[in-house]
Amino acid sequence: MGPENAATRSALMDATEAVMRDEGYAAVTSRRVAERAGVNQQTVYYYFQTMGHLLLATYRRRTQRMLDKLERAMTSDRPLHAFWHALGDPFDAALSMEYLALANHNELIRLETIEFGERLRRMQVDKLMEHNEQPASSPQVVTPLAVIVAITYIGHLLGFEATLGIRGGHREIRVLVEWALRQLEPVGPKAVALASEA
Repeated sequence: MGPENAATRSALMDATEAVMRDEGYAAVTSRRVAERAGVNQQTVYYYFQTMGHLLLATYRRRTQRMLDKLERAMTSDRPLHAFWHALGDPFDAALSMEYLALANHNELIRLETIEFGERLRRMQVDKLMEHNEQPASSPQVVTPLAVIVAITYIGHLLGFEATLGIRGGHREIRVLVEWALRQLEPVGPKAVALASEA
C-alpha cells in the first residue's frame, strides 16, 4: 500500500468523489477513477487494496472534513447560526446524496454513516449545552438535540432540492429558520461590539 500522505492517494480520492458527483456512485470503478486522476489503473491498487478500501477511505476523509467544519461552527458565539450557515451547500449535497445511496448497498459505508451521524450529534449537543443559560433543572420544550436535528433536516433537504433544481419555498423557509434562530440566539453584547467595529 502506498503512503497515506501521498499526493497521488489524495488525487485518487478526489477523483472518486468527482466521479460520484458527476456520474453516480455506481460509476466508480478503478478504471474511471484512474482516468479521472490521470494515472494508470494499477496505481489505484497500489494505494488501496480494493475499491471498497478506496470508497471507505474517501468517505472517512469527507466525514472528517465535515466534522472539522462543523466543530469550528459550533465554537462560534452563536453556534446555531453558524451551524445553519455551514449546511445546505448544493455542491456538497450532490455528493451527500450519492453517499446516502451507496450506504443503502454498502454495509461498511452504512455503518460509517451511522457512527459519524451519532458522533456529530453528540458533539453538537455538548457544544450547545455549554452555551445554554437555562438551569439544568428547568424544563425545556425546545431541546438542543431537537434544534440540531431540525436544522440538519431542513439544511440537507434544501441542499438536495437545490441540487435537483427545486427552489420553490426555499427563500421563505430560510427566512423562517433564521427568525427562529434569532429567538434562540439573540445577538449578544459581543456580536453587537463586533458589528459596531466593522
